[in-house]
Amino acid sequence: MSSDAWETHYRWEWFRREAWRPGFRASKRGRFGGSCGCFAEIVRDLGGGPVLDCTCGLGLKTIVMKEMGLDVVGSDGCAFGVEKARELAALDGLDVEYFTSTWAKLPERMDARFTAIFNDALSWTLTREDFEASLRGLRDALAPGGVLVFMGAPEDAPSDDESRRTLLLETYHREPPFRVEWTHEDAGVCCTAIAVRELGDDHFDEHHLYLIREGGTERLEVATLRQPVTWDWPTLVELFSRTGFATLETRAFPGRTHDGGTLRLNVATK
Repeated sequence: MSSDAWETHYRWEWFRREAWRPGFRASKRGRFGGSCGCFAEIVRDLGGGPVLDCTCGLGLKTIVMKEMGLDVVGSDGCAFGVEKARELAALDGLDVEYFTSTWAKLPERMDARFTAIFNDALSWTLTREDFEASLRGLRDALAPGGVLVFMGAPEDAPSDDESRRTLLLETYHREPPFRVEWTHEDAGVCCTAIAVRELGDDHFDEHHLYLIREGGTERLEVATLRQPVTWDWPTLVELFSRTGFATLETRAFPGRTHDGGTLRLNVATK
C-alpha cells in the first residue's frame, strides 16, 4: 500500500483520537492479552532486551507493549503516523522512541539490533521483490538469535488454490461489503468514514472513503488498502530460507483471542 494511502487513513483516525484514546489499551490487549501479550511472552522467554514494533502506525500497540514492561521502540513507513505516535506517547506521559523507516531500510536507520521485532502487516506485502527486500532488512535489524514475530498463514494452513480462495472469502466476509464506520466533528470540520470492500481473484481491496464537510464545502478523500492471500506456508518457508533466517515456526497461544480461542503467531529466528 502506498504511503499516501496510509497517511490519509492515519490523518483521519488521528482527527477522531478523542473517541478512541480512552479505550485503545483495552482494545489492543483484549480480554486475554492479545497479540501484544503473546509477543511479550516470547520476548521474556528470550531473556528480554530491546524490541521493535515495526508497524507502529499511530503508536497504539507500542504504548501497550511499553506498559507491559518491554523495552520497545516503534517505527513505521508513514512519517505522519510516526509524528502522531510521538504525540500520543507524550500525551500519556510515556518516553517512547519512534522513527520512520520501511522494513528494508531498518538496518540503515538504527544502530541498535533487536532481540525481537513485531510485524502484523507482513502478509500485506504485494510483490515477491518487496517481500524479500523487507525480510532482509528485518533480519539484519535483529541481533544474533533474535526473532521476527509476525501474523500470516500458519504452519498447518492448507496451501492449495481452493483453500486459499476459501480463506480469501472468509476474510472478506468478516465485515459487510459496505459500512459506515464513524462520524466525528471537531473545530468546524465534520468527517464521516465509510468502508467499501471490493473482491479480487487473490486479494480484496478495502476502500476507506472520508466525506469531509468544512467551511460550507464538501470533499472526498480515499485510502485504498489491499489485503492479498498470496503468501501461504510453503512460500513463506522458501522466502525466509532465501533471506537467511535459520528457522520458521508457528506458535500457538490458547485462550488469547477476543473470544478465548487460540492465537497463532509465526516466529522466524535469525
